Amino acid sequence: MLKKIFLIVVATLLGAYIIFALVILPIEKKSAVCSGMNITIENNGSNSLGKADIEKILKGKNLIPTGRNMNEIDCSLIEQCISEYSIIKECQCYKTHTGAIGIDIECKEPIMLVQDLNEDQFCIDCNGDIIEGAQGDMYIPVASGRIERSMAKKELKDIALFLKENRFWKEQIEQVYFTQKKEVILIPRVGNHTIELGSAKDLEQKLEKLEKFYAKGLNNIGWNKYSKLNVEFDNRVIGTRR
Repeated sequence: MLKKIFLIVVATLLGAYIIFALVILPIEKKSAVCSGMNITIENNGSNSLGKADIEKILKGKNLIPTGRNMNEIDCSLIEQCISEYSIIKECQCYKTHTGAIGIDIECKEPIMLVQDLNEDQFCIDCNGDIIEGAQGDMYIPVASGRIERSMAKKELKDIALFLKENRFWKEQIEQVYFTQKKEVILIPRVGNHTIELGSAKDLEQKLEKLEKFYAKGLNNIGWNKYSKLNVEFDNRVIGTRR
């Protein structure tokens, strides 16, 4: 008899729990209010984007989730809004079990600061994608001169990637200048001379040749002997004396 009563009680409690889980909890979940945003930003070495910037972006689109019912919050719309900004590589927005909105952001990495022929400034990343409005302390080469935005995925990307991946030239070159004829001039940190590349084609071979000249030539005769070093032509470095 006691066993039968016990089974009835267990069955009743189990049924009550099922009703609670299927009816009451969804109602509570739908009426739950967002308690805030948990924003994480990765690959933000230039400090170009902060949590306050994300809040400002969402506020401008009336998408701040804090204080709203969770069922009214459209995470995909928040992702779309944030991803419109060129510094954003990827954005994921989701609802957490604690009643908050999580926003995980990965930024593009600027590898060159560019001033084009219209004196507009932007950065490019490893894919040659243009990044508008990047700010902060960025120890990356600066390109200027006769530059058009169409060069971002070609000449600019090739030069910027090479300088990023080559330790010696990364530390050596601080400026890249494009002449009226789109010929490339590099301005190094060490030595009072400029480097004339001609076109950006065969960049690695040209600078490998110059690096050998540095080691065997300038280290012996002095780094200020020449005003220009031209590596445009095969198998030779042409120096212009002061």
